[in-house]
Amino acid sequence: MRVRETNKKDIEEKFLEMSEYMSMDYLASCLKNHLDFDTRKFVLVKLSGLFEAKAMFLDAAKAMKSAAEINTNKQNKINDFTKSGELFIRGGDYDRADICMKKATSLAEGKQTEEVKGMIKEFYKTHARSCIERNKRKQAIAIYEKLVTFDLVEEEKKEFEKKLLELYEGVGDLDRYKKLQRRISN
Repeated sequence: MRVRETNKKDIEEKFLEMSEYMSMDYLASCLKNHLDFDTRKFVLVKLSGLFEAKAMFLDAAKAMKSAAEINTNKQNKINDFTKSGELFIRGGDYDRADICMKKATSLAEGKQTEEVKGMIKEFYKTHARSCIERNKRKQAIAIYEKLVTFDLVEEEKKEFEKKLLELYEGVGDLDRYKKLQRRISN
């Protein structure tokens, strides 16, 4: 698709007239043009939202990460990296989620750092519950194994280990079940 629009107003007017998939193609084509930072950020955020609505989480995360990287406002940068991390988690790419989350926490200061870390933990917990509901126990195991490595209060750690025991038993992984059971009892 050839795109002539290069300013936010014209791009917004044109993409609002299109269907979702046409909008995705149009916005992706807009990114090939020379755009100012605000317009590029606008296009990336809109594109991310469209991808997320279609459950294309990895594409949404990449677009949001690109928006975060060009953002000039520190708070918005933190928010965009956090959102990108959430989308990578939902897409199952935990390594890239961790990279985005580290960028978000490195930009945050004081109390905000703890808030970002809390959000990260909640994203993982929510995704783990979603995996269990969809009977994707192996994915849930990977998430809970990651969660137990976080800086947790003892009660949370026990909760996650209990979930892991249930999941190991559910998938028939008795070796890891027994290993975790011994570690908990020691």
